[in-house]
Amino acid sequence: MNKLKLLVVFLLTIQLTSFGQVNLSKDFKVTVSQPFPVIDGASKEYFSDGKGNAISVKTDGEKVFIQRFNASTMKEVSRKTYEDFPPYNKVQKVMKVGDKLFYVFSSFNKKAKVEDLYAREINMAEGTFLSPKLLFSTSSEVTVSSYVDGMPGLFGAGAIRFEVLTSFDNSKIMLRYRTKPETKKDSKSYDIIGFYVFDAAFNKQWGGEAKMPYTEKQMNNLAYAVSKEGKAFMLAAINETKEFQLLAINKDLSVTPHKIDIDGKLFFQEFKLREAADGNITCTGFYANGMDVTVNWTGSGALSFNTNGILHFKMDQNGKVLEKHDYEFPLALINQFESGRAQAKNAKREGEGKAGINDVKMTNLVQAEDGSTIIVGEQQYIRNEFVGTKQTTVYYYADVIVTKIDAKGNLVWMKKLPKTQVGTVGKGGMGIRFIKSKDAEYVLFLDNIKNANIGKDDAPAKHQDGRGGYLTAFKINDATGNYERHALFNIEDINGVEAYQFKTPRIFDSADKTFLLEIYLKGKQDGMVKMELLK
Repeated sequence: MNKLKLLVVFLLTIQLTSFGQVNLSKDFKVTVSQPFPVIDGASKEYFSDGKGNAISVKTDGEKVFIQRFNASTMKEVSRKTYEDFPPYNKVQKVMKVGDKLFYVFSSFNKKAKVEDLYAREINMAEGTFLSPKLLFSTSSEVTVSSYVDGMPGLFGAGAIRFEVLTSFDNSKIMLRYRTKPETKKDSKSYDIIGFYVFDAAFNKQWGGEAKMPYTEKQMNNLAYAVSKEGKAFMLAAINETKEFQLLAINKDLSVTPHKIDIDGKLFFQEFKLREAADGNITCTGFYANGMDVTVNWTGSGALSFNTNGILHFKMDQNGKVLEKHDYEFPLALINQFESGRAQAKNAKREGEGKAGINDVKMTNLVQAEDGSTIIVGEQQYIRNEFVGTKQTTVYYYADVIVTKIDAKGNLVWMKKLPKTQVGTVGKGGMGIRFIKSKDAEYVLFLDNIKNANIGKDDAPAKHQDGRGGYLTAFKINDATGNYERHALFNIEDINGVEAYQFKTPRIFDSADKTFLLEIYLKGKQDGMVKMELLK
């Protein structure tokens, strides 16, 4: 018995020693700030002023906090608390436009029974709010329009009723919302959508509510865009004719539909509609040839979006397709990091034209000044599974697909980055943070301690949310797509400091090749972690 105990202790010692001998990346220098008092808030946003300082904007109910930090020393320079907002206010977006920072929020005027939309500029040099500016009011009841990352809710996304969009050059800003339908019958209900366009200083150009030309049963609203001329556009799928249309929203609020010569029979989980550098409009989306039904060993089933590739096309403002590109996922990419059984299944499905990567959601679409585009997708899905003896909702954040196309639509590279994160309390500390620098792209995420020393092409072990982990970064060469895997630090021991809370949206770039992360240190204390790329 004593020999057995000694053997167990010996094996545990080997395991702990192997985990302790992690080869942390020598390409990054990691430092931790002195603690500062915590600020609680459902929404936390972080920005660089481009002058050596960082700004944090945190919303807790109807209170808003602004913190300024020296990005080099990570020392908190100032903090201000604001409660002088109109009643029943809710943040819709905190956004940087050029060298200015704006806090866009709604407020319900209970007496007048109208909803007011405001923009409030933040003086980044002082870390203070300027006076709020009323943008418009609506007496319509507004429904949820979109979701934003980093707030409570499904997949860590909080409900947003007023979507804020910008033109390619950020010279125009559009606020969009959808009113509550007058009838629940889709065959008789015509969507009423609000479109308000402003310049970069939030001076109103035009706006109002437009009635759609088709009923909800006849069309699906897919995506929206605004041009630098202040024109509003909307992508719609027409169900009966299985076609796509570009709807131009005119300044008099009339709607002009333009048929788009694109196959309307494909399944799309999401589209991104953006103005291109040349003033035309690009449309990008992950597509599937169909939906799969997955069934686990308990007999529980779920629909899965079998993603087959990326469709990217450019059209003029009248919907004429100028170029179209289908970047189908090659079988070699699909099979990367998969088991032998899964690879054999994919090979069979490839012969039927059905091989794909399940449930890829677009997380980032970045258009560069040279006309190139980076498309980032992450596997995100939910399953009902037994955890022990209890059936539980399980959230998955898995492999990442990063694709670069040039200004002419040619595929430059496409990479699959391996990871598997699983949790039972929503997003938690899972998901990725994507940051683009001048000559590289970075994908940062929390990974299992077992993966700290694996190679970049090795299949990783599954990471369980809430059980520590290493902050890991994939660094991708922008020109070639070649990538490196870096283990930055153990969140339970960051130079002797433990992070008790970690969330990927709290990572941001304070300068080129320098990232900051705010963490909770326990005892009502927060701290900053700085990651500097040395090469």
